[in-house]
Amino acid sequence: MDEDHGPSQIAPEKAPRRSLGDRLRTVKKTFTTREGLIGNYDYTFLFKPNLPFMKKSDQIPPFFGLNDHMPVLLALLLGFQHSLAMLAGIITPPIILSGAGGVNLPTEQTQYLVSTALIVSGLLSCIQITRFHIWKTPYVLFQTCAVPC
Repeated sequence: MDEDHGPSQIAPEKAPRRSLGDRLRTVKKTFTTREGLIGNYDYTFLFKPNLPFMKKSDQIPPFFGLNDHMPVLLALLLGFQHSLAMLAGIITPPIILSGAGGVNLPTEQTQYLVSTALIVSGLLSCIQITRFHIWKTPYVLFQTCAVPC
């Protein structure tokens, strides 16, 4: 890549398609080996707080790239943490708007608003996760950005 010009291509090259047998072997290895279930991740990093008045740790926070393989236990822990944080962000606005927003809705309507917020969030998450291919192009819709598959 020249400094005066942009990259020669925007998207990464296409990887060859893996067969069903290769995919099944990967799943079997993930769920039957210690490396696939627990990995070599330092789990103490998740449970040690990083507070201003405590001694600074020399440990660099671990980072997983977009297509990196993550141990199953770590994925479950981080998924649970994400779901708890997500629930707070979804449930709080309807409660605030129905009670403190001056509307003073009855309890049943507040519960209805919270339920509706959860259902709509779930449906829209499913739509965003699904990859819809644009016909005759290598691009997809409803992803973080439109990139070739």
